[in-house]
Amino acid sequence: MSNEIINDDYSAPAGSFKLRIKGDDYLVRVMRPATSVTINELQLSLQRNREMLDESYQAMLEACRDDLLKRVDKKKVDYFSPTQNALVARANIDLLIPLINVKGGVASYQGKKEGLPIEKHIEKLRSNAREIILDESNKTRIGGFLLVMTAVALTTMILLLVF
Repeated sequence: MSNEIINDDYSAPAGSFKLRIKGDDYLVRVMRPATSVTINELQLSLQRNREMLDESYQAMLEACRDDLLKRVDKKKVDYFSPTQNALVARANIDLLIPLINVKGGVASYQGKKEGLPIEKHIEKLRSNAREIILDESNKTRIGGFLLVMTAVALTTMILLLVF
């Protein structure tokens, strides 16, 4: 977590660090598990944090959909919560993988994004969500345009055949 960004005017509590994602500041709190925790419990926690990261990405997609397609009022679009949840999950993943390995278990990073610094990973998730929704929007527009053009062409052919 060497890439953390901490403002000089604000000191984060112990076990916390501050990150800036897409212009917003996030405070991420990470707690080490108790020393008595078993490898199975750590692996279960790792799996749950990966699920939480996926759930956060789905929530980011919904926020982008609300923002870009549904034109929901900007004040009501929630990018903060899914980003905060993704940051916490990712920070926990970074903590759990070495702990599992130290205790004799086997855990590794999955995919290129999990190996990135936390803030870059989450920024990529947010950017990917936005790109997917924009692509979805463009496909809908193109599909609608093609449908209209097909209707016009059929109407023209019918009129030419009748007259």
